[in-house]
Amino acid sequence: MLQHGQRDVAGFQHGVVEGFDVELVAQRFLRPGEFYFGADALVETLLGPCVAITLWFAAQRKGGICHFMLPQRVRHLPSHARDLDGRYGREAWLWLTQQVRAHGLLLADAEVKVFGGSRVLLGQDAPPSQDIGGQNVAMARACISEAGLLISASDVGGDGHRVLRFDLLRGEVWVRRGATMPKAFSKEMEQ
Repeated sequence: MLQHGQRDVAGFQHGVVEGFDVELVAQRFLRPGEFYFGADALVETLLGPCVAITLWFAAQRKGGICHFMLPQRVRHLPSHARDLDGRYGREAWLWLTQQVRAHGLLLADAEVKVFGGSRVLLGQDAPPSQDIGGQNVAMARACISEAGLLISASDVGGDGHRVLRFDLLRGEVWVRRGATMPKAFSKEMEQ
């Protein structure tokens, strides 16, 4: 357990986030396929080719985040919210938009941000069909565009991982970029 003020493995200082004590708010780590919607929380996740979409409603001080692994299922979308699978971009987006309605918010009021979609395990010469990160980013952009929204900020693509921290007290998102994978390891993965 880290003590107040110590840095964690991602380089963030435990208990200290831009002027407020993290231990006074709920903290949550989002794994691939998970989502969160609410207020007064600090949500963190680790992204490679996965993508996270954040929604922030400043007037209500609420927001949501999803962390998906693949653009969409091959089969049809489920008809009921309980059957949505957050591992898939289209379904994670549907869950977020349903939460917006459930909280009595208007999607048009959301500040939307997109993160992730790196080429962590791919060489630069890999064909687009193998670029899951790029496909995930394209799916996120398509869903957001279809909803008539604009992306206010994004940090997508590249070769390294990202550690993301979403502050649901103020709507701020911090991203810390990680190193790319060593070429020797990357070549081993290709074999």
